[in-house]
Amino acid sequence: MTDVPEAQLVEDLATDLAQGKSDTAGKLFAAHDAPAPLIVWRPTLADAQHPILRSFLRGCGEGGGPLPVSWLDSEAFGALGDWAMVVAPGNEPGDYVYRHYGSKIAEVYQTDMTGRSVFDIGGHVAVFFSALYHAVERRREQVMSVHEPPRQVFVRAWRRIIQPLLHESGELACFAAVNMPDNDLRAGLEVLPEAAMVVSMDGNVCYANRPACLLFGQPRSPLAGMSVQAFTGLDIELPKSPEKLILEGGPRHLRRVMARGSLLVPVNMTIGATYYRDMPLYVISVRSSGT
Repeated sequence: MTDVPEAQLVEDLATDLAQGKSDTAGKLFAAHDAPAPLIVWRPTLADAQHPILRSFLRGCGEGGGPLPVSWLDSEAFGALGDWAMVVAPGNEPGDYVYRHYGSKIAEVYQTDMTGRSVFDIGGHVAVFFSALYHAVERRREQVMSVHEPPRQVFVRAWRRIIQPLLHESGELACFAAVNMPDNDLRAGLEVLPEAAMVVSMDGNVCYANRPACLLFGQPRSPLAGMSVQAFTGLDIELPKSPEKLILEGGPRHLRRVMARGSLLVPVNMTIGATYYRDMPLYVISVRSSGT
């Protein structure tokens, strides 16, 4: 069952955000040991600091005001579909529903939110999102937000731009948005030619690069809560903890055999550890013995 945040809390936060105030949002995030989110109304290209966000801004045109809902059919929006969202008001006050949730966003978040409510995200982030969309609905202006998600999300920060879209009658139809993750560790692992995975302390896959997904026949978006054993199909005994591995001063090396069609292929695995956002994680690389 979806945990719906207190309506008055969302309303008060939306009021402050719409007035250009960020103190209430800062206190909300501080209560969960997270830095205050950044809110910029009518952002410029210089504010965006990412090519996808800048492309979205250029497609929206100058001004930062509302656009007709027909803009969703434009080439500018269609070209960014993998990183885009369409969010519409739901049936309950303060509720907003994802009508489109880009595949690249789902890949990073490990959940496809299409058809689901912002309330389904839960916690203080759900309160923030609900209030932010409500504030955009009031101001009918473009806004950019940058916030740090809970630590279980393998992202350092999410950067998004929200564009209000109107019916011909002038009523709000929905919001178009782009949503980009900041993650320097993910970016480094993505360019590696060998399979690499990031695994949480409890043994679940937080991230797998493209070679790992290809090697183990998995989609680019591992399901949240999928164990490394289920993802790889291999018997992998992780060290007792990432901290212990770090204290030992070196990685562990394993050799396993995996089935590839009718063949048995030996693979070499290296298990290391790191800290990311003050959270200990395993980093596992896998390569065939012949490579």
